[in-house]
Amino acid sequence: MWVRFTADHDFSPAARKGLFTLAYKVGTVANVTRECAEQALRLGRAVRTAAPRKGERDGARRG
Repeated sequence: MWVRFTADHDFSPAARKGLFTLAYKVGTVANVTRECAEQALRLGRAVRTAAPRKGERDGARRG
């Protein structure tokens, strides 16, 4: 699921039992797992977005 992070978000997959953490910085647009996306959305740290098109960077068109 594609999301844009509106705040820094640290995600530790439940399957890894806290042994692994991914850190997403504010402004990052990424295709993340459903678990990560749902957590970030629930905490208000991300919004859903469409996949960036070729020639776009982080969801913003180049001029």
